[in-house]
Amino acid sequence: MIAIVGLLGLTLGGSAALFVTSQSMDRIAADRQQQQVEKTLASLLANAARQAAATSARLEPARKIAAQGPDEAAAWLDTELGRPTVAAEATKAVAIVTPSGAIYGYTRGQRAEADELEDIRSAADDLVGSLSAAGTTKSRTAAKPAQHAKAELASIRGVPVVVAASRIPAAGEPLSLVTLTYLDDVMLNRWGSTLMLDGFTFLSARDAAASGRRGVALSAADGTPLGRLAWHPAKPGEAVREYVIPATLAIGAAVLCLFLMLAYRASNLEDEAKSNSRRARYLELFDPTTELVNRATFIKQLEQIAGSQPCQLILLDVDEFSAINEELGHRAADDVIRQFGKQLLQEFPSPHCLVSRLDGDEFAVLTVGNSDVFTLGPRATNIAVSRQTREGIMVSVTISAGIAAAPEHGHTASELMRHADIALGAAKASGPQRHVVYDPALGEAFKSRKGLEARMKQAIEDEGFELFYQPIISLRTMKPAGVEALLRLKQGAKDTPAVFVPVIEKLGLMPQLGAWIIQQAFRDSRRWPELRTSINLSPLQLENPALLDQIDFHRARFDVAPKSIGFEITEGVLLNKSATVHDNLQGLRDRGYVLALDDFGTGYSSLSYLSEFEIHRLKLDQSFVRGGRLIETRSATLIQGVIDICHKLNIDVVAEGIEEMEEAATLRQWGCDFAQGYQFGRPAPARTAAQNLVTLQNNAAAIVDYRTGEPVLGAV
Repeated sequence: MIAIVGLLGLTLGGSAALFVTSQSMDRIAADRQQQQVEKTLASLLANAARQAAATSARLEPARKIAAQGPDEAAAWLDTELGRPTVAAEATKAVAIVTPSGAIYGYTRGQRAEADELEDIRSAADDLVGSLSAAGTTKSRTAAKPAQHAKAELASIRGVPVVVAASRIPAAGEPLSLVTLTYLDDVMLNRWGSTLMLDGFTFLSARDAAASGRRGVALSAADGTPLGRLAWHPAKPGEAVREYVIPATLAIGAAVLCLFLMLAYRASNLEDEAKSNSRRARYLELFDPTTELVNRATFIKQLEQIAGSQPCQLILLDVDEFSAINEELGHRAADDVIRQFGKQLLQEFPSPHCLVSRLDGDEFAVLTVGNSDVFTLGPRATNIAVSRQTREGIMVSVTISAGIAAAPEHGHTASELMRHADIALGAAKASGPQRHVVYDPALGEAFKSRKGLEARMKQAIEDEGFELFYQPIISLRTMKPAGVEALLRLKQGAKDTPAVFVPVIEKLGLMPQLGAWIIQQAFRDSRRWPELRTSINLSPLQLENPALLDQIDFHRARFDVAPKSIGFEITEGVLLNKSATVHDNLQGLRDRGYVLALDDFGTGYSSLSYLSEFEIHRLKLDQSFVRGGRLIETRSATLIQGVIDICHKLNIDVVAEGIEEMEEAATLRQWGCDFAQGYQFGRPAPARTAAQNLVTLQNNAAAIVDYRTGEPVLGAV
C-alpha cells in the first residue's frame, strides 16, 4: 500500500511540477516576445531618425525653390526626394515643412494633396516645433548650423505612424524634412512574420482595453495613448500541458495499474500458495477422493495403538475392481470407491474406529478394544454398492476382507499389515465377498506362494521352461493328426502347470512367457511338418496388440505354413469384448491358422459361442470322458448332441483325457473326429515326441481290418 501511495504521489507531483514549469515557459516566452517587439519598435524609431537626417543633409530645397520657383522645385523634389524616399522600405510618405505649414509632400506614389499635407503637418507639428526650437542654437564647433533629427509615434486617421523629422540646412525660413512610416496591416504582417508573432496587429486604445491581449502600448510624444501592438503570445508550455502532462499521467496510470495488477497477482499467488500449502497439508493426512485418512496417517495411528492396546485390523479390497473400472469408466469407479468409504464410515464410526483408503480399491479399518474378530468380517463384507452399467444393467459391487488382531497376530503395525494382507489374499482366492481371519497356516501358504512366484520369475529370466508335446490322434485313421504343446518346468522342478501357470498370469508375465512358447513351438513344429502343432494362447496374450507381429515373425523365421499351426483359446477369451482381442482372433483366421475352443464343458460352456465365433475345432474337456461318463445316458446324449451340432457347423471335435481304447471306440462310433490322452501317449520333450509319433504312425499303418481297410482299434 505504501508503494502504491508513493507511486501515485510521484505521478501527481511530477504532473504538477510539469504544469508549473509549462506556465513558467509561457511567461518567459511572452516576455521575450515583448522585448523583441519593444526592441524592434525602438530600432524603427532610431532608423527613421537617422534616415531622415541623412536625407536632409544632401538636399538644398531652399536654393532650388528660390532659384526655380515652387512649381519647378516641386518637380525636382519628386525626382530627388519623393520617389526615392517613398520607394524605400517601410516609408510611406515624405514632406518638407516650414513653421507655417507643409510646402511639399509625396505619398502613395504621387504628390500629396492639400488634405494629405494637412495630415502630415498635423502629425509632425509638435516634432517640427521641437526641431525649430533646437535650431536657434548655433554650433560652437562649426560654422554650419547644428543638424537635428527626431522620431516619435503619432496617429493619422487612427493609423499609427512613425514620424521622423530632420532640419534641412538653409538660409532664411527654417525647413524640415518629415518622413512617415505607416504601421498598417501590410507593415505589421511583415513585422509579425519576421518576429514569428501570431496574430500581430494594432488595437486602438479602446479595443486594447477590451481585449485584454498582451502587447506593447503605443503613446504619442505628449503621452497620449495611441493604442497597442498586440499578438497571441507563444505558449510553449501548452504542448507540455496538452501532451506531456497527459502522457505522464497516462504512463503513471498505466504503471500504477500494472503495479496494482502485479500487487493483485502477488496477493493471489500468496493466497494460492497458502491454499496449496493447506491443500498439501490436507493431502499429507487425507485421501482427496473419499476424504478418509490416507495410508501414511493410518499407519502412524496403527503404530501408536498396536503395541499398547488390543486392536483389530481389517484390510478390504473391492472385488474385480479392474473389470468394474473398465466397464463403468473411471468416474463411475471413483464414485463406487466413495460409496464404499461412506458405508465403511457408517459401519465403523469413530471414535473407536478409524477408516482409511490405502490405495486404489484398498481400504483399511482399525478398531480399538476387545472385539470379536469373527464378527468384523461379515460386517465389512455385507457392504455392497449397486451401479448401473453402460448397457443399463444393475450390478452389485462387493468387497473382500482379511483380518488380523493384536496382540494375537502381531504386536507391530508391519506385522498386522502383513498378516491381514495374507488373510485378504486368501479371502480373494476363495471367491468374491469373502472374509478370512489370519491363521499361522495362512502364513505358511503365503510363504509358499511367494516362493513359487520367485521361482517363476527366475525361471522366465533363465529360460527354465521347456515344451512337451502330446499326440492328437485321428479317430478315423488312428494315425497321428497333430500334437499339443504343453508347458513344463525343466527337470528337477516339482511344480505342475496347474500350480504355476495361474501364478505366472497373476504376476503379469504370461505375455513374455507366451512369446517364448510361440517361438519354441514354431521351431519344434519342423520335426513333424505334416502334422498340426496346437499352441495355447492365454487371455493376456490375446490382449497384446503385438501378438500378430510376433507370430508373423516366427512363421517367416522358421518357414512354417499356417495350416500346420493351430491356436487353442478358452471360453474366457470369448467373453472379452475388447477390440484388440477381436482383431487378433480375426487376424489369426485371416492368416489361415486353425482356432480351437479348449476345455469345453467347464465354465459356462455356452453353445452360443459356436454361432457367435468362427472356430475350427472344439475340444471336449476330459471331465466328459473320465469316470465312466461315456456309459451314462445323460452324458452320452450330451456328448453326441455336441458332436452333431459341431459337425453341422463344420467344426471338428477333439475328445481329451482318453485313457482306454474302449473310450476311443465309443467316441469314434459317435462321429468324434480326434482324441487325445494317455492311451495314445503322454506329453514328452520334442525329440521323444517325434519318435513316439513315428511309432504311432507305424502301428496304425500295420494293423488294419483286411475286409474294410479300417484300423483295428484294439491293436493300437
